[in-house]
Amino acid sequence: MKLFHDFRLDTVNHCLWRGERRVSLTPKAFDVLRYLVEHSDRLVGQDEILEALWPDTYVNPEVVKKYVLGIRRVLGDQPDQPTFVATFPRRGYQFIAPVRDERASPSSQTSTPATKTVVGRENALSQLDAYLDKSLQGQRQIVFITGEAGIGKTTLADLFHQRVAFRANLRVARGQCVEGFGGKEAYYPILEALGQLLREPDGSPVVHTFMRCAPTWLIQFPSLVKPEQRDALQKEILGATRERMVREMCEVLEVMTSQNPLVLILEDLHWVDGSTLDLISALARRRGPAKLALLGTYRPADVIISQSPLKALKQDLLVHSLCHEIALERLEECDVAKYLSSQFPEPQLPTNLVKMVYHHSGGNALFMVGIVQEMVKSQLIAQVNGSWALTKPIDRFGGWPEFS
Repeated sequence: MKLFHDFRLDTVNHCLWRGERRVSLTPKAFDVLRYLVEHSDRLVGQDEILEALWPDTYVNPEVVKKYVLGIRRVLGDQPDQPTFVATFPRRGYQFIAPVRDERASPSSQTSTPATKTVVGRENALSQLDAYLDKSLQGQRQIVFITGEAGIGKTTLADLFHQRVAFRANLRVARGQCVEGFGGKEAYYPILEALGQLLREPDGSPVVHTFMRCAPTWLIQFPSLVKPEQRDALQKEILGATRERMVREMCEVLEVMTSQNPLVLILEDLHWVDGSTLDLISALARRRGPAKLALLGTYRPADVIISQSPLKALKQDLLVHSLCHEIALERLEECDVAKYLSSQFPEPQLPTNLVKMVYHHSGGNALFMVGIVQEMVKSQLIAQVNGSWALTKPIDRFGGWPEFS
C-alpha cells in the first residue's frame, strides 16, 4: 500500500482509495500512476512508460498524455501548479508528492484502525458466487445490485472483483457511467470496460477477435489498429448502424467467453445512456451459451426521479427470469458491532458505542465508516497504552455528523 496525502494506492487489489471511497480509475491509468509512484525518486520518460506497460505492442505516445491527464483529474491536480505529477516538456513526468509505504511504516499499525472491512453482505456475496458458477457453465447472468447512496454497492462490487480476479483464465472488466455523459456518448461504460480488455498486456488475441467479429467496436480504438489495417476496417464498417453494433457485441462476447469467462461490472447505471441499455437487454435475451456475468449497480431512487427506462427493463427481465436483483438493505446493529470489532482489535470501548454509531449512521455503511473515521481523526478514539480506547466520555462528543 502506497500512501500520499489522503490517497492510498492499493497495489494488491489494483485500486485507488481516498479515505474509504474508491476512486474511479481504469486499470491502465492505475498502472501508469503506480509506475510513476514507484519511481517517484526520478523523472520517468514517456518511452520508458510505453515500454514498461505496453511491451511488444505499438501504442500511440499520446496515450500516455491522456492517462496522465486522467490521473490529474481524479487527484485534483493542476498542471501549472502540480501537487502530484509534474510534467517536464519533451522529457517526461515525475511523481512529486511524498510517498510512504504503509508496510514499511512502524506507525501504520498503531495510528489507524485495522483494515477496510465489509460486514453484513455475506448473503449478497454468496449469491454473486452462485451466479458466477452458473456463468462458468455457460449460462449468462445479468445481475443488478441496487440500493441507496452509500449503502455499499461499489464496495460489494470491489470485494467480488477481488475474490474472482485471480481465477485462472477469467477476465474482469469495469466501466462506470458518469453524470452528464448519459445520452451524450453512446456505450460510454461499455467502451471503458472494452478498452481495458483490448489494452491488456496479453490483449492481442482480443484485438484479433474484435477485428474479425466486431469491427464497428474496434474502430473506436484507432491506436490499436495498425495503419495498414485501417482502410480495410473503414470499408468494413461503412453504413454501420446502432443495431449492427449491438449484434456485433453480443456475438463477439459469445466468441470470447467460449474460451475465457468474463465478469463485466457496470457502475452507476442510474446515469446510463440508451445505447448501453439496448445492449444489456440484447445480452440478456440471447439464447446462445456465454460464460458471461454482467453486474450493474444503480440507485433506484435516482432511476425513478430521472424516469430512466432502466426500471422498466429490469422489471421485464425479472418477469422473464432473465436477470437477478440483489437489493442491499441498511446494516443491522450487529453489523456495526462486527465492523467496530474488526477495526479496533481488543479495544477498551464502552458497550454503548455500537448503539450510538448505529443510531447516528442509520445503518448506512458509508455513514458508519465516516463516523468512525471522524472519531479517530478527532482523537475521540485513540490508542492508549497499546489498546484502542475512548479519550473522553462518549456523551461529550459533539462531532456526530447529521445525515439526511
